[in-house]
Amino acid sequence: MVGEVVYGVSPVLAALSAGRRELYALYVQEGLDLSSNNKKKKDKKGFERVLKLSEKLGLDIKETSKHDLNMVADNRPHQGLVLDASPLELVKVKELDKVSSEEEEKYSLWVALDEVTDPQNLGAIIRSAYFFGATGVVVCAKNSAPLSAVVSKASAGSLEVMELRYCKNMMQFLEASAENGWRVVGGSVSHKAVALNEVSPGRPTILVLGNEGTGLRPLVERSCTDLVRISGNMASDVAASTESEDGEVEGFRSFLAVESLNVSVAAGLFLHHLIGNKASV
Repeated sequence: MVGEVVYGVSPVLAALSAGRRELYALYVQEGLDLSSNNKKKKDKKGFERVLKLSEKLGLDIKETSKHDLNMVADNRPHQGLVLDASPLELVKVKELDKVSSEEEEKYSLWVALDEVTDPQNLGAIIRSAYFFGATGVVVCAKNSAPLSAVVSKASAGSLEVMELRYCKNMMQFLEASAENGWRVVGGSVSHKAVALNEVSPGRPTILVLGNEGTGLRPLVERSCTDLVRISGNMASDVAASTESEDGEVEGFRSFLAVESLNVSVAAGLFLHHLIGNKASV
């Protein structure tokens, strides 16, 4: 491979269509049968579009074995397609520009990710951001998952078309953007956070989400203008840690007492509330 790989029907099709990467070659699994069931028939349409677009772009198409594709895709589901292409380039940003009248009208929302390190989570968040119509995503320059093939696959290809930025200092980025009129909403489990349903949608907003294990860093949290939480309905007896005769069952209940949602799941709920229903605002 000359560059890095992109695999799977949706990511490859998105990469070819977006034109953000330099394209080197398309590797197609030899003898691939896409006619055996409905799911594969759906894949077949996308597969055919990939081949047609690749030919139109004059891309070198090479047939290769499933074993070789498994090797370059690190045994992840490639659906018989692997694209060799240049890495995506992130644009550096220090702050978001002052809120314009256009952004006021369309309720612009950016997602800022503070040290999200899991590529599956990053991809899922980008997918949700694209689905709900977020303007773009900003990540930290350090301690963030790289924009890999895993991220593109987890995003169902939306990584290839989403507006992406990076900042060297998340705190400075948020504070400067807040001074430019942006509401900075941080997802938090802090007692200072208000319930999501108490936060009004319909304002230009930066939604800030933290690391999978530790959440927002304290300085990042202080840079937010608002802190919000998603309230759960976990049964109170599940959270109990009192000893009982059946210690094993009690311990299992305690283990199930999660404090918050996975960051990618939380992102979807935040996005739906803040911009997903903007047509009715």
